[in-house]
Amino acid sequence: MPKTDLVIGGVLTKEAKAPKLIRIDVLKKMRPIIVIVDVAVDQSGCFETTKPTTYEEPTYVIDDVVHYSVANIPGAVPYKFTVGLTNVTLPYVIKLANEGWEKACKNSAPLAKGLNVINGKIVYKEIAKTFDTTLEMA
Repeated sequence: MPKTDLVIGGVLTKEAKAPKLIRIDVLKKMRPIIVIVDVAVDQSGCFETTKPTTYEEPTYVIDDVVHYSVANIPGAVPYKFTVGLTNVTLPYVIKLANEGWEKACKNSAPLAKGLNVINGKIVYKEIAKTFDTTLEMA
């Protein structure tokens, strides 16, 4: 990465933590003043040196590499983010309201995939792993 000015890391997994894509030994080989942006910070980050920052203090430097890892990046544009999120989720909300959760989830694979807990029982494998409990069938 000798000619790289910017690295953006974005990983979204079903697991509770993102895999580390750039380790500290690779970071030390980067040229000074490179900027790395970790948008996976909400899942612990995909760079070994990631730590959550805020809009008040969005960056920090390690080994002459500038890190940007603001948690909840959409918070910078709350109105636009809310409008976009509403546009995407509203059809599901209407389906749930019209059909009830059980029928809506039977008729919609995306809704069914979103079920984590039913009647107090964890039914989503990754959530069960996160809380070190067994998966139960509701």
